[in-house]
Amino acid sequence: MDAKALWKFTVAFYGRPGVAPVCLDLQEKCGLDVNLLLFLAWLGLQEKAPHSISALEAAVRDWRENVILPLRTLRRHMRENPRDTVQSLRDQIKKDELAAERIEQELLCEAVETIPAGHDKTAPLRAYLSPTRFNLDQDECNDALKTLIGHLARVEI
Repeated sequence: MDAKALWKFTVAFYGRPGVAPVCLDLQEKCGLDVNLLLFLAWLGLQEKAPHSISALEAAVRDWRENVILPLRTLRRHMRENPRDTVQSLRDQIKKDELAAERIEQELLCEAVETIPAGHDKTAPLRAYLSPTRFNLDQDECNDALKTLIGHLARVEI
């Protein structure tokens, strides 16, 4: 899998109006891994699906829990501090968090075993964003999927 192409897709898709708020809301509400969600959307556009979403979660768990989440916690902790020096440090941590997320995408590309997804390019996304995986009801999943899938059709890979 091409990690550079994935990153290009991620930047374009995440930058679409409405996508980031949905992703961040899911991240906060139920601990969804936005990188994995975006990776699965990208795979689907290529008519591929992962053999196992659980295997992908396991492949990035250590990196996510020990690098990305602590960086995110630090950055958020500094949000309200008015000191310029603290905000400069927060900006650097934000850049480091983004770099760590890019590394997570590289790990996903290395770990994935794909199978054909058939004609349903949204199948991997729908398989991940489901009430059986997260503490969400079906309507919450459907609303998020509607927004994400609506923007997915307009992003080039």
